[in-house]
Amino acid sequence: MKALTVQQPWAWAIFHGKDIENRTQLWSYRGPLAIHAGARWSERGDRSPLIHAAAGRRSLVGALTMGAILGVVDLVDVHPDAGCCKPWGESAYVEHGGRERRRITHLILENPRPLAEPIPCKGALGLWTPPADIVEQLQAVTNA
Repeated sequence: MKALTVQQPWAWAIFHGKDIENRTQLWSYRGPLAIHAGARWSERGDRSPLIHAAAGRRSLVGALTMGAILGVVDLVDVHPDAGCCKPWGESAYVEHGGRERRRITHLILENPRPLAEPIPCKGALGLWTPPADIVEQLQAVTNA
């Protein structure tokens, strides 16, 4: 099993209707993917109309778990953006520091399985492998 660190509130949204994760590189991996909520809050995500629609009238600031694995999804496809995968698929975005990213890859996510209790864990950049004890916990809880 692999894992992906995603900033909040985007990580929360994966378990509330977000079925595309936008990245900048293609990966050959397909299969169960643990979603780790990173320690950094995304201001861009906080301003997203899609996040606001998914949250309803609730404010998510300060209410979401960070620094933990929230659940597992199935990564079923990865492809370059071609103006597809709306509304969650993006064609470009501006990251922290003001750098615009134009070569976007869409990670197609299905079958979200949130954990009843998040598992505290340190994340990493890119696609990473969680420690063996955490993989065992995830497999037991999510039948991944």
